[in-house]
Amino acid sequence: METAQAGWYPDPSGDATKLRYWDGERWTDDYADAQPNAQAASQPTPAPQQPSAAQSVATPTYYPQAQPVANDSDRGLRLAAFILCILSTVAVCWLIIPLAWMIPMTVHCYGIYKGTKANTTGFGVCTLIFVSLIGGILLLISKKDR
Repeated sequence: METAQAGWYPDPSGDATKLRYWDGERWTDDYADAQPNAQAASQPTPAPQQPSAAQSVATPTYYPQAQPVANDSDRGLRLAAFILCILSTVAVCWLIIPLAWMIPMTVHCYGIYKGTKANTTGFGVCTLIFVSLIGGILLLISKKDR
């Protein structure tokens, strides 16, 4: 028997402003704010229900956005980490091979600064090891999003 794939679905309790994660077998305790797109705003929203085997595979999957940084101290730490990632990437560019991981990590660090990516301990440690020692420490000091 085929079940609905894991993903973010409208909350089955009826709260249209929330999404809840379906892990493929059961509802988890993870919630996110619903972010309606322009197409959904023009169409009426059906009542949320538990995913069933009858649902098509084309059901949209929603991913929660990282919340913006709450205070200026964290924002400053994240900006300094991003600048140090850029400086480290430019300083090591003559080696070419490290650019394979330094450039994507610097782009991700920018996403953390802007609030579109989550600041996690794992990414802070990887930044510390692979990109910038001080930048990684700054990310580890700033507030974690998860």
